[in-house]
Amino acid sequence: MTEIKSYRHRLFIYYFSIFLLFTLLVLAFQYYREKKIRIDALDARLNDMSELVDNYIKANALADSGNFRPVDSILKLIPVPDLRITVIATDGKVLYDSFIDNLSVMENHLSRPEVMKSLNSPYGTAVRKSESTGKDYYYLSRYFNNYYIRLAEEYNINIRGFLKREHFFLLFMAIVFALIWVLLAVVTRQMGKSITMLRDFAARVRRGEGNDPAIIFPKNEIGETGKEIVRIYNNLARNTAELTLQKEKLFRHLHVLNEGVAFFSADRKVTLSNSHFVVFLTALTGEHALTPEGFIEHPLFARIISFLDNHQGGGTRKQETPSTEFHIEKAGKYFGLRCILFNDDSFEIVVTDITRTEQNKAMRQQMTSNIAHELKTPIASFKGYLETMMVNKDLDEEKKQYFLEKALSQSTRLTDLINDIVTLNKLDETGSSFTFEEVNLVEVISEVRDNLQTSINKKKITVEVGLDPGITISGNRSLIVSVFQNLMENAVNYAGENVTVSLRSLPGETGYQTFSFSDNGTGIPEEHQPRIFERFYRVDDGRSRKSGGTGLGLAIVKNAILLHKGEISVRTRPGGGTEFIIALPV
Repeated sequence: MTEIKSYRHRLFIYYFSIFLLFTLLVLAFQYYREKKIRIDALDARLNDMSELVDNYIKANALADSGNFRPVDSILKLIPVPDLRITVIATDGKVLYDSFIDNLSVMENHLSRPEVMKSLNSPYGTAVRKSESTGKDYYYLSRYFNNYYIRLAEEYNINIRGFLKREHFFLLFMAIVFALIWVLLAVVTRQMGKSITMLRDFAARVRRGEGNDPAIIFPKNEIGETGKEIVRIYNNLARNTAELTLQKEKLFRHLHVLNEGVAFFSADRKVTLSNSHFVVFLTALTGEHALTPEGFIEHPLFARIISFLDNHQGGGTRKQETPSTEFHIEKAGKYFGLRCILFNDDSFEIVVTDITRTEQNKAMRQQMTSNIAHELKTPIASFKGYLETMMVNKDLDEEKKQYFLEKALSQSTRLTDLINDIVTLNKLDETGSSFTFEEVNLVEVISEVRDNLQTSINKKKITVEVGLDPGITISGNRSLIVSVFQNLMENAVNYAGENVTVSLRSLPGETGYQTFSFSDNGTGIPEEHQPRIFERFYRVDDGRSRKSGGTGLGLAIVKNAILLHKGEISVRTRPGGGTEFIIALPV
């Protein structure tokens, strides 16, 4: 409240000073006008009296006699107190003065300003202090051919006289002044309140306190301006909050990206970057102290520097968004780099770890080569058997039957190979499309045993299942069946005859079911165990082909378990044989 009154007081003093100055100027003008009117009237009166004196001198031939003392009688006829009449010769000698009897003591008056002016004008005037009487006089001099007649009247035009004569005008001005005073008080109160509220609003914003909804501006121009400023501030505050939220989202998004992203200003200084950007820079350059700005100057990224040198400074780009992209290989890791230049010459650099993509690409190329190689054998065999039958049309029925069985065996192997390839592709490319459900493992093992019962009996294999009948996992049933069927086929094909295949539970991590799938057969040499899950890898290529394997069974097992976010490992079973340890989520 004190601040409001203080500001209102200053505003009132400001406007009051302006009005006071205006009033004083009016009074000064009125005083000047009144003074001029009085001087004009005085000039007219003194002119008339000077003619009267001249007529008197001529009528009485005073100039001829040289005695101007009779002029004293005129003073009795003119009702002007202290009127002074002086007659001056053309050479400046005083011939008569109503105030001085001894004219000999008076100096020459030709140099008096009023006398000098009257020589070339109808009359001359001057205001000065009389050397004879010591009073201020208004002098008027006229030249009448043979002499000058000068009249003087005491000069007393002052403000006090003016105030006495203009009391009504001054009273009117005082009333107007009072009314203006009241009006200024009301106006400054409203203006002071509005401006003080604006000042308080600005102070709250500066302190970060925001707008106070309780503040209501007065209904005047400044108040409306204040309301508009508050509306603009509220809109700006909302937009700022939205931008802050979007910026926070951008920050969080950048930091969870698997890509390294950095934004640079036109002068190539980093404005924003995420942690992956620095990590990837370190992996690429091998320099742990390299900053994002230093990255730009590193020789490894000369293509980006060249791109920026060629495209920055090209002015505003409305349509084209220049960019460049290339790959870098470092220590077996592959990175993709992309630089995008924006309209204001700022730019973005994105670093992507494409190692897995490149490895998958290489693996697909190798797999394509392996598939082509694997397909050649059954197709060549199949084709050979058919050509033999077509060329040798006289073959007996027993031979024909033999060749047909061989051709059928190769076609079956070809079908199995294609089915395994299709299964692997599904796991690689559409793993998320498999539906999960609760799967009973004992039922899955029973189904697998039934599918392979003929081969199991032929090899005299014993299958032992030491699982709780109610044990379940969360997974895709067809893939779980494929896992255990491939493991069982692997045991049937390579473990040998009269062996025992055992499946039992193991203690494991919470949230997982851990199993042991083992046999007591010939086993897998330890030097081959790290690679048996690779596609088309065979421990004994000749024996594997003879047994009809595709070389993809264990690769399917590995990928299917990884899809279920599980784990599988292999080791030599104590006492001989092979043991697979499998962990699947419940």
